[in-house]
Amino acid sequence: MIICFWRLSEVSLVCVFFLIGILLSLSACCPSAVTSPGRPSPADSTWVVSANGANASIPTMTIPEKGFTPAPIVSSASAPGTLEAALKTPMPVKESLTITIVYDNNAYDARLKLAWGFSALVKYRGHTLLFDTGGDGPTLMENMRILGIDPTQIGRVVLSHAHGDHTGGLNALLESGARPTVYLPASFSASFKDQLGRRTEVIEVTPGLLIAEGIFTTGEMGGSIREQSLVIQTDQGLVVVTGCAHPGIVEIVEQAKTLFDDPVRLVLGGFHLGSKSRAEIDAILIDFRRLGVEQVAPCHCTGDLAIAMFAAEYEEDFIRAGVGKVIVISEGEN
Repeated sequence: MIICFWRLSEVSLVCVFFLIGILLSLSACCPSAVTSPGRPSPADSTWVVSANGANASIPTMTIPEKGFTPAPIVSSASAPGTLEAALKTPMPVKESLTITIVYDNNAYDARLKLAWGFSALVKYRGHTLLFDTGGDGPTLMENMRILGIDPTQIGRVVLSHAHGDHTGGLNALLESGARPTVYLPASFSASFKDQLGRRTEVIEVTPGLLIAEGIFTTGEMGGSIREQSLVIQTDQGLVVVTGCAHPGIVEIVEQAKTLFDDPVRLVLGGFHLGSKSRAEIDAILIDFRRLGVEQVAPCHCTGDLAIAMFAAEYEEDFIRAGVGKVIVISEGEN
């Protein structure tokens, strides 16, 4: 009896071990416990196959299902044009280029005073710049006050040329407490540069000089009257801002294209065409079309006939400009 009981127990033990072995084998085959060579466990990461056939794993973290909105999963090997690249978070909206005419002899905003001369405030990519300062300080400062412009926030002043209708408001600006760096052509008189240099930093320009991010100068141009203009690079093309265009408005646009080889989105400012004939203005319009100028905003010394002819030629791409006009070009738009 004892021998039979021992035999029976031995068989039972064998059966138990056999059953345990089967259970262990089944557990080892369960997908949730398998991690293939080079492939992460689904509990730890998400498996991604990129468009070029390369595999990549992206670590994930366990997040409660309640209130959870899945985010797009992007391969670290994404390339432009792939589905993974299209799922990336969009880039932040870029800052718009804003140009406000604060001094001009053409009317626009009835609250502001008209006077012969030109000045425009340029705000772009975190920088505030004043291009020319008009003909007199009181008019400039009062117009800026009405427009809500704080002169002490102006970090740079660019003077196009040495005529008083473009430099006359500079002293009043400095008396307000502003201490901008002043960029001017080397042809300004030594006495002007010396007196100005005692109050703030003065920089003589060269062609293509960077004034602020995305803002450049054509450099000094012309013959008897030396003048510079602004060239602003945007993702929609170049914006050219002129003071009086004494060197020739076509020549200024050509200089901008030579320096940067980009399309010209807008030309704004004084075109100095008041004494030109209809035939001469027609030739300039032909040159503007040849140069691919998309929009125009003539003011100051352009002349009534030329302004009317530009308006007729450009139609909806003509921008009526005058004191108080604000022009905004938003980067990132089509």
